Amino acid sequence: MSADQIMGLVQEIASATRMLGDGLRLFAEVDLNLTQEHNHPTLTGRQESLASHLGYASKTIRRKSERAFQALAVQVLSGTPAAVPNHTEYRWPTKGEEQDVLANDFQKFWNAHPQGRLDIVCSEIPEEERPCFASPSDRNYLRYAKFADLDTLIHVKTGLAGICPDATVRDFAPSEYHDTNADTLIVIGGPPWNAKYREFLPQLPFHFEPHPLGEDDPLVIPQLSQPIMGPVWSPKKDLLEDLAILSRLTLTQGTVVYLLGGCLTLGVLGAAKLFLHGPQSARNLRYVTDMVGEEDFVLVSETRRVGGLTDTVDLTAVGPLVLMTRSNNSPFELLVDNSRRYEGILTSS
Repeated sequence: MSADQIMGLVQEIASATRMLGDGLRLFAEVDLNLTQEHNHPTLTGRQESLASHLGYASKTIRRKSERAFQALAVQVLSGTPAAVPNHTEYRWPTKGEEQDVLANDFQKFWNAHPQGRLDIVCSEIPEEERPCFASPSDRNYLRYAKFADLDTLIHVKTGLAGICPDATVRDFAPSEYHDTNADTLIVIGGPPWNAKYREFLPQLPFHFEPHPLGEDDPLVIPQLSQPIMGPVWSPKKDLLEDLAILSRLTLTQGTVVYLLGGCLTLGVLGAAKLFLHGPQSARNLRYVTDMVGEEDFVLVSETRRVGGLTDTVDLTAVGPLVLMTRSNNSPFELLVDNSRRYEGILTSS
C-alpha cells in the first residue's frame, strides 16, 4: 500500500472510532493509542492505565475492548461518512427510530413484552408498626397502608407502564405472594421488611448487617477491601446519601428477578431510578448492558437527597461504586470497585 492509502485507512478507522457509542469509544481509542492521557508504548500499559483511572479490574478492560473492536469492525464494514465517498448514502436514524430502539432496549432489560406478566413484591410494614386502617377488618381499610417503600412502588409501576403498556403488572406484599410463573419478578425493599428479598440472599455476594429498628443496617460486601458501607448523615443528622443496590438474577425457567434494595428507603428509590428515570436511565442502561450483557449482576451506587429530591448518578460519567457479575450460576466476580470514593465507608459496624 502507498503512504496515501495507509493514511486514508487510518483516517477511516479513526472516524469510525469517533462514531462508537460513549460506552465503547474510550476503550477503542485507548487500544489504538489515540488518547494522550493513556499514551503508553504497549497495549498492556495503556489498558492498565485506563483500568487504574476507571477503577476497573484488568479483565473488565479487556472485555470492554473486545466489544469495542467488534462494534468498530461493524462500523467500518457498514461504512462511515469518512469511508464512504458519497455521504448522501449514509442516513442517521430519525428521532422516532431512536425512540423505538430505546423502548426496545428497556423492554429487553426489564423482560417486559406485550402480554407478558411482571409481578412486584413490595416490602410491608411490620404488623406492630401499621396504622389501624391497614387491617382488612377496619371500616376504612386501605390495602396499601401496609406497604413500605410506596414511593418506589409507584415509580416502578409508572415506569413499566411507559415502557410496555400492554404488559400485565401486578403488585403484592410478601405475605400475599405465592406465585412462580411471572416473566419478571421485581422485589422492592431490603430484607428487614421484605421476606421475599430474604429468600434470595443466599444467592447474593452481600448481606445487610441487622440492627435494631431505628438504626441503619449497613451493607457488607466481603470481596471488597473495605467491605462495610452505610448511609451518610450530616452533623445535624440529616440524611445526605444512601446506597442503591440493584441485583439481577435469571432463573432456569426464564423468570428474571430484579432486587431493588438500600440501607434506607432513599436507596431503594434510587435503585429504581437508575433504570426508570428518563434520559439518564437510558445512558445507565447502555453502560450496564455494555459491561455485563445479559449476565446476572449486582450494582451498587450512591443516591443523594438534594432539597427533598432523590438524585441518582449517571453511570457513564462516574461509574458505579461496585459492579459484580456472574454467568451460569458461578460465583460473582468483581468487575468495578470505586467504593473508595464513597463517604459512608465504615471501619466496623
